[in-house]
Amino acid sequence: MHNGSVPVCQIYASSFGWMNMGEAFAQRIISLTPSLTEILFELKLNDRVVGITDSCDYPLEVKNRPNVGCWFDPDLQKLLALKPDFVLGLQTAHLQLKSVLESEDIPVLLVNPTTVDEAIADMARIGAMLRVQDISENLVARLRSRLSEVDATVRTMNPDDRLSVCRILDLEDGLLHVAGPLSFQYDIITRAGGRNVSGSIAEAYPKIGFKRLREWDPQVIFNCGFDINDTPGFRDRPEWRSLQAVTTGRVFTFDCGLTCRTGPRIVDMVELLLNTLYHDFKKD
Repeated sequence: MHNGSVPVCQIYASSFGWMNMGEAFAQRIISLTPSLTEILFELKLNDRVVGITDSCDYPLEVKNRPNVGCWFDPDLQKLLALKPDFVLGLQTAHLQLKSVLESEDIPVLLVNPTTVDEAIADMARIGAMLRVQDISENLVARLRSRLSEVDATVRTMNPDDRLSVCRILDLEDGLLHVAGPLSFQYDIITRAGGRNVSGSIAEAYPKIGFKRLREWDPQVIFNCGFDINDTPGFRDRPEWRSLQAVTTGRVFTFDCGLTCRTGPRIVDMVELLLNTLYHDFKKD
């Protein structure tokens, strides 16, 4: 238990097997996901970030940082050439890389938030580890305050008036990738007052057929990055065209930088989805 005599970053680090980090810990950080890059810049750690990936595009000043290639398969030689003393990545993508880097005495922290609250907790943890706790606590307080307003609005809704929602990520070999209960995107829908149609499938991103989607018949569908209504594989299917979300014009396309990331803008996405679903709703 923390008794006030040990630096908080060392307490966190010790839980990952790292000891005696000292004041110079994490002066050359590499971020392996866009979400983590956004967190580091929001925590005012710009000068300590020496490497990112080719998918990291926000905020705009990240563009002048060296990149180590693809976020899910970074170039190890490029990464090592940057001489990092701390690497941040994702559990579902970088476990093997973590072992390689730790064999080179490079500390690695991997995260995998599956809810909005877990994403915010990661921001607090990273801020504490990197000794910018005042900044991270302020960020977390602001994000939680905004979420409290969303929660208050959702609580006033009649449960029968909450819209059923499906988040579609992709279409591959005739199967739809959708957000399931083990994903943060599912939780975003819930926090925004939507009723997830995929709750019976205990996976993060299950694959389903159009027949299953037609059975669910969600009132709202959203995706990111492309106009799903004008995409071959969707528009030419009767099952798609007959969905109530399609016939009522409730198919929405959002910025992938909002829908697919667990950085500070995750609350922006919750607010955007709430306003999209219930733009005429007035809280009593």
